[in-house]
Amino acid sequence: MKMKLGLALISFMACSAFAEVGPSFKVLLRKDGSYKTYYTKVEMPDLESNNSFDGKYFKVVKGKDKEAVSFDEKDELLLLKAANVYYHLNQARDFWVNQIQSEKAKTLPKVTVRLDIFNQYDELGHFAHDNRNPQYNNALSVPEGETPAWVPGERQDKWGNEIWFRPKKVISTKELGPMGPNPLTVGLMALEQPLLSYMQNQFNQRLMQQFFYPAYVARPLHEDLIRYAGTFALMKVIMYGSKYADSLFIDKYYYLDTAMIPEIAYHEYSHLILSDYLAMSHSTPVNEGMADYFAAVQSKKRKIYGKVSGFSNSAPKDTQEKRLYSHWDESNRYATADFTLSVLWDVRETLGEEVGDKVVYQARKYLTTSTSTISHGLLKAILKACDDVCEYPRRDKLKLYSTFGRKGF
Repeated sequence: MKMKLGLALISFMACSAFAEVGPSFKVLLRKDGSYKTYYTKVEMPDLESNNSFDGKYFKVVKGKDKEAVSFDEKDELLLLKAANVYYHLNQARDFWVNQIQSEKAKTLPKVTVRLDIFNQYDELGHFAHDNRNPQYNNALSVPEGETPAWVPGERQDKWGNEIWFRPKKVISTKELGPMGPNPLTVGLMALEQPLLSYMQNQFNQRLMQQFFYPAYVARPLHEDLIRYAGTFALMKVIMYGSKYADSLFIDKYYYLDTAMIPEIAYHEYSHLILSDYLAMSHSTPVNEGMADYFAAVQSKKRKIYGKVSGFSNSAPKDTQEKRLYSHWDESNRYATADFTLSVLWDVRETLGEEVGDKVVYQARKYLTTSTSTISHGLLKAILKACDDVCEYPRRDKLKLYSTFGRKGF
């Protein structure tokens, strides 16, 4: 009798344990210390449904659908995307709750996640018309909202926070429009002013020699003038020619299936959490750089958003980008560049991981959504945040001044 009771108890415990374990699906992960990828099956956490990707914190749907993607979905690619975003967004939430201790992450209502949605976001109607400039190769965080009362009843809608992952589309990089100077041109631009200053100093010295020590001059003044002018002209010709070297730095075609890139899930969820001070409707170098920073912290990789075979040929962003500041970095056209990320990462390396993360997170309180620049708003916000968070603010701010100076500010 005791044996039967024991077996029954063991059987009950085994069934209970199994019931708590969610189903497993294939997802894409990065290898440790690398942005190379592999696929593995993992458990789907915190599910509220036993047959679809509808969980406690996230609900994954296709396009404008209201029902979650089913575990029995016949489209294998859609099933892979649903599992991938569901898993990585839950990882993002765990990071913000446990590591950053974000109160907003702890209390944020369930987020609807939309896959393969090409509609533009419409603040007045949720979804723009299907024919209105369809969107591909990007992702978007959407704030909660509702249609105004004057909108016709059949178009009335109300929605919570959402994350939209656009479908992939192979396009020519020429269609992306001007992408700013390539790395070769940027390097030459950084070299131009020091070279001009050097030539000016050399010319001034040559004039002094000509007027005060003519006997020691080895060649006529006009020969030196020709040499200086020739050097300057050669520099300008090389800079002009470097603008035609774009093909050396970018692929001919571009595509990005955002649902399959783990760091994009981290990035978009970061936008939701940071939206208590930085609105999600503005893509600026500061806004995107802040989200990039926390995506990089969570991924524990030096480079993020790296290429994924069949899904993305996008170049990675480098947390240790060594390029110095230029006015190009302030343009919203280059909001997705990695310069702001590298500035914030230098803050982390200067102050240490724990304090650095706290300072960057606190800095959001001193930023404005659309007007904060990198060179003024972001640096000032970092210094103010250090006053709040750093144990020895005066010492640490001196370190930060030195760090900013090394970045060209």
